[in-house]
Amino acid sequence: MQISWLGDVLRAAGVTVVEESGWLTRTASGTLDPIGVLWHHTAAPSSAANPAPALNVVINGRSDLPGPLCHALVDFNGVFHLVSANYANHAGPARASGPIPAGSGNVQLIGWEIDYAGDGGGGQVQEMTPAQYSASVAATAAVLTHLGKDASYARGHRETSTSGKIDPSFIDLDAMRADVAAAMGGTPPTGPTGTPFQVYETDVNVRPTPATTGAPVGNLGAPGTVYVECQTVGETVTANGYTNNRWAKISSPVAGYISNVFIEGPASLPVASC
Repeated sequence: MQISWLGDVLRAAGVTVVEESGWLTRTASGTLDPIGVLWHHTAAPSSAANPAPALNVVINGRSDLPGPLCHALVDFNGVFHLVSANYANHAGPARASGPIPAGSGNVQLIGWEIDYAGDGGGGQVQEMTPAQYSASVAATAAVLTHLGKDASYARGHRETSTSGKIDPSFIDLDAMRADVAAAMGGTPPTGPTGTPFQVYETDVNVRPTPATTGAPVGNLGAPGTVYVECQTVGETVTANGYTNNRWAKISSPVAGYISNVFIEGPASLPVASC
């Protein structure tokens, strides 16, 4: 199957697209029959000055693996560079993950290479930019809708890899699927007890004094409790796992700013000062 529709589907979803020369005919040796979308990172440090450092590699391949190496590369600014509408060498053998059965990931999955260093790529540690994340969510939702699949068919390479791949680094893949589901108009994510998250307040300042890692630091009124999860002091934080389109690791006491708080409980839960 050729996914020549990819550019039109992404543009209709509001994603900025660049059609790289030859993308409609560029192919590796195999047949694409996609049922889902796979997220990767390139391990190449990107920046505003050099937004797509891995573009040449994903188009032309490496000495050990012929190109194309993805269907689209997502640059630092969230622009989707279309690389191939055909079979690409991006996933290799896949183990079963969610609804994706074991088999060839190259056959079953449309692959985004998101151009950032990840966990030490190029000697640097770099997270996905907000622009890359939001564009990848929108693109994934649009493609899965076109394929007639739900958000569970969005996976990360570390979930399907049989060789220990870790990409995409610094992304909670369950949170990603929740965001894709929301973009598709699906059901909201659920909390640990199975209760749907509800939006209770926006623009909430959280100033734990003091805070210990993983401890409750604010309250929206029983039974909901805000938990700050953050990597560094001053970084945008998340409430009980989900806010502002990102999840973060618990690692240090923080003072931060929460936007769009999601938390378990009834929609009528009163908002109290944090």
